[in-house]
Amino acid sequence: MALVDHLHVLNGPQTLGRGRGFWSAFAIGVAAFAIAPAVLDGFVMIKLSNFLISGLLALSLCLIWGYCGILSLGQAAFFGLGGYAYGILGLNLIQAHGNTDIAILAGILVPALAAAALGGVMFYARLKGVYVAILTLVVSMLMETFLLQTADPKYTWGAAYLGGFNGLQPAPGTGVDLLPSLTLGLGPWAYAFDGRGLPFYYLVLAVLVAVYLGLRWLVNSSYGYILVGIREDEARTETFGYDVRLIQLSVFCIAAAIAGLSGVLYTAWGAFIHPNSFGVQSNILPVIWVAVAGRKDLTAALLGALVFQGLSLELAEQGEYALLIQGALLVVGMSLMPEGVLMGLVKKKWRRVAAVPAADAPLALQGAGKE
Repeated sequence: MALVDHLHVLNGPQTLGRGRGFWSAFAIGVAAFAIAPAVLDGFVMIKLSNFLISGLLALSLCLIWGYCGILSLGQAAFFGLGGYAYGILGLNLIQAHGNTDIAILAGILVPALAAAALGGVMFYARLKGVYVAILTLVVSMLMETFLLQTADPKYTWGAAYLGGFNGLQPAPGTGVDLLPSLTLGLGPWAYAFDGRGLPFYYLVLAVLVAVYLGLRWLVNSSYGYILVGIREDEARTETFGYDVRLIQLSVFCIAAAIAGLSGVLYTAWGAFIHPNSFGVQSNILPVIWVAVAGRKDLTAALLGALVFQGLSLELAEQGEYALLIQGALLVVGMSLMPEGVLMGLVKKKWRRVAAVPAADAPLALQGAGKE
């Protein structure tokens, strides 16, 4: 039996691509990223690690917005919380434990707990639509404003100094120059993943693939069907007996945890996290990635993040015009294909299949289903 026949738990109507063609392309894509270090120089590989980390952030937004219909403009807040939690705990515990295991867990759990507190207020107050988007953005901006004002030495937590405009850094007198590298394991078996090294790149790639596959399983499970039901008709889903508020809160926390994981990896990658991670631009960029490619599919959102991050690198020479150009692409893309470019192209293909004469339709559908 072919391997693809065992992937039924990852396939379903909630995600694009379910046949041998798709999974073969997926395997080729992962293999291409795996062998990229052999053909690309070190600087490009460092940037590529950052692109993959951005892919995690895009997946988190796709889950909450694309599948549950909740536009969160605060995913960067959870990203930043994850990064700061990792940095603060890492600086304080790395000497005692010799690893960053607890710091990594904190970088995932702190954003999830913050999402539980914020989401509990939003969803049980029955806020929806633009009000949720505004509230999440305001909370993110408040965090940025507070952190920008933490240059005073009193904002020192053990070995961590919040640093205000300079970002999180080791406290003076600790003898430490940088935030800790991602260090896993215990004692002599502990291994530090240098954010500029190939082991870190492969770790990020493995985490991204694992999260992507895990989310494919989640959205194609009964839980995913409920999410889509809430997105399409919240009131009707509630009449079927589902606790819509609790489900919205749960997916909000899951998305925050994934965004926090992205923040952890970013902080370990650059040994740096700054209050600007909570800013408006940081919150809007993932929306552009996901919206232009297609917010209702994980694969589209992931590809959108990778493509737009590559585009932003090419546009870096344009300075302040880079975000303007990306914003223009969002306007044009959403005007021509409101559901996203990739989603729009797939729908066009299916419309062509539907237009095949009746005698040829079964053969055409059989071929389309394997892509």
